[in-house]
Amino acid sequence: MKVDDYKLLVTLDEAKTLRQAAERLFISQPAVSQRLKSIEEEWGVEIFVRTKRELFVTGAGERIISHAHKVVENETLLKEYLVAHEGAVEGNLNIGVSSLIGSTILARVLREYTALYPDVNVNIQVGSSPQISNDAADYHISITRGRQILNKENEVLFTDRHYFVAPKSLAGRDDSPVIEFFSEPIYIRLIEKYFEERFNKKYEPQFSVDQIATCRALLLEGVGVTVLPEIVVKDFDAELFNIEEALVDDEPITRDTYISYDKNVVALPQVKAFITVVRSYINNFERKAD
Repeated sequence: MKVDDYKLLVTLDEAKTLRQAAERLFISQPAVSQRLKSIEEEWGVEIFVRTKRELFVTGAGERIISHAHKVVENETLLKEYLVAHEGAVEGNLNIGVSSLIGSTILARVLREYTALYPDVNVNIQVGSSPQISNDAADYHISITRGRQILNKENEVLFTDRHYFVAPKSLAGRDDSPVIEFFSEPIYIRLIEKYFEERFNKKYEPQFSVDQIATCRALLLEGVGVTVLPEIVVKDFDAELFNIEEALVDDEPITRDTYISYDKNVVALPQVKAFITVVRSYINNFERKAD
């Protein structure tokens, strides 16, 4: 049944006659009678007993009319809520982020976002950039590294340079274990080329890890050396680590981080607000770095 049908039953219950109900609804009495007949046919029961003087509600009709009052009342409350909360930032927000973003800036971005918009329910999936890209249809927003996501709006959040990081405890050793983290082949080849140019020997990583966070933990324990993006290196203590920019053919190794979304979903206030918070955080982050 349509909401208007429930409103008709409520009006009939209050007016007690077809004529008065028709006057309140600004429609003809025959139209009211026909609509009531259709409603009763749909429910399969008689809702009102009609007499010349007034309408009497049947037993089954009492239950239907009680339900009708609730439907009309809930619709009124919902409309009032929508008017009062027009443009409110609430609802669900599904985000997919690369593991590097998940282990670096995500927590700080979410702290700011949830403080501003506590009525949003945030669902997060962390994985490799290829995984997040493949599942991008499941998210309102994806943050990945390396390549843009097809059929999405793609915005560069920042571009990382890369740095060779070695614990000072390993200084002077030419056999320090090399740590490699999972990434796209073209990216790994650049790091491989850097190592071979810089150290004049074959690139042979002893440790392969699937998360930047694991790679960082190994470095902090003095286990090996690696090349890391700038966003990770910022947190390393220069007194404990030797850090130098990684260059290939005298050019820096760089990698873009993208925020990607369907153009239409920006109409959702919670999505638009998250994009704004991320942009603001990155701008402040870069200013502090300068």
